[in-house]
Amino acid sequence: MASTLPKSLSRLDAERQAYLDALDAMSPGVRTSKPSTDNWSPLEIGEHVFRSDRAVLRVLEKQLDPDGEWRDYGKPSRAKFIALIGALRSPVKFKVPPNASAIEPGELTYEEIRSEWISFDEQWRKIVDSFPDHLAKSGVARHPVIGPMTLSQSLQFLAAHSARHFKQLERAMNALE
Repeated sequence: MASTLPKSLSRLDAERQAYLDALDAMSPGVRTSKPSTDNWSPLEIGEHVFRSDRAVLRVLEKQLDPDGEWRDYGKPSRAKFIALIGALRSPVKFKVPPNASAIEPGELTYEEIRSEWISFDEQWRKIVDSFPDHLAKSGVARHPVIGPMTLSQSLQFLAAHSARHFKQLERAMNALE
């Protein structure tokens, strides 16, 4: 296992737990209330982050399935990845990429999201622990804007994506108080 993976995985786990703690602390009515018509509710924000995590997790599970077929996503670009992380850390607002509609919030209940999201910790550990060293620099997942990402980049992206949306969640919670 590459040395950065445990740290990236711990950060992703902490981000996930922060969402669960914040959403658990809200009443069901607050969870589903929108601060304004053009903003997502706290639940929708959480669902978007959940769906993003789940999408990458499923791609990686498929990639590592011994009975499945390996998909070469191409060579990851460090420059594009750095730009993506910079964009996620910036205050600039942007929409979900058009080719990523599967991560738009839908009709899931908090209970559905929570029960599955809790299991991600074990699923991610299994992937990280079994990940072949020879694939460390390979594009194993594809981001809708920057293209191929390594496992390490995938974990870092998801943690930065979660952190960005947690700020959005905090703004929504403050607006709803």
